[in-house]
Amino acid sequence: MELLPRWLKPARVASAVGIYLTPTSLFAIDEQDTAVVIERAIGQGEAVPVALRAMLEEQSWQGRRLSLALNRSWYQQTQLEKPAIPDEELAQALPWCMRELVNEPIENLLFDYIDLPAGPAGQQRIAVYSSQQEALARLVQAVTPICEIATIGVDELAIANLLAPEERGLLLHKLPGQELTLTFIHQRQWHFSRTIRGFQALDDEQMSVDQFVFDNLLLELQRSIDYAVGQLKLTAPDNWYLALPQRVTPAITDAISQVFDIHPKSLTSKTLSPVSLPALGILKESQA
Repeated sequence: MELLPRWLKPARVASAVGIYLTPTSLFAIDEQDTAVVIERAIGQGEAVPVALRAMLEEQSWQGRRLSLALNRSWYQQTQLEKPAIPDEELAQALPWCMRELVNEPIENLLFDYIDLPAGPAGQQRIAVYSSQQEALARLVQAVTPICEIATIGVDELAIANLLAPEERGLLLHKLPGQELTLTFIHQRQWHFSRTIRGFQALDDEQMSVDQFVFDNLLLELQRSIDYAVGQLKLTAPDNWYLALPQRVTPAITDAISQVFDIHPKSLTSKTLSPVSLPALGILKESQA
């Protein structure tokens, strides 16, 4: 899924850079050295397109191919039953399907969708992503004079590209300032996610890891898995992954291993933080 009109897609002509756009910072990973994350803060009063253009020039990335991942502040996700119309007509019909479900005129928005596993009653479902057309246009206008845009996508789908093809995985992901999220991924497709509230303190560097009690987290994980497997009929994940602050990862790994008899793998490292993963994921999407 990508929020980039087909007529804006160029042929591949240069090496790629993946960039994650959040309200306060830009996180970039160059495919020539994916072990390094480059962060640029967005100044107070500085527009994101201006900051993005400045980052490209500061890094001498003129002429590069860009893959942009949007933070949740850029888009809205809505899940609904799949309309009973042919797939080839659904993309064009999305604005009319969504006109009562968004807070602004549909002509101001761009829409795309992904298929979801069937609901408990067997009904076909989709997740529709909408984003402001003018905001995306400003991004494109700011950077296309000096760079090509390969794709524009959303963070929660970009992260799915971090798992191996054909893999069934469970990902526990925590971005700064956002709630903890559990996601089921299969064949690099986002299938189900659930927000697990009450763990904002995982970002608090001042709080000792010894102060965390993970019993509630483990209970919520079990409930989420039971719902996904029992109600949505998803297959239990083969592997579990963590995208969490490094300081809490060992403790959560131990807690999960003791209760679920599975050893989760960490996707983060000393140089690759959870907030940089969408940049790496959208980069992998453009390379597929």
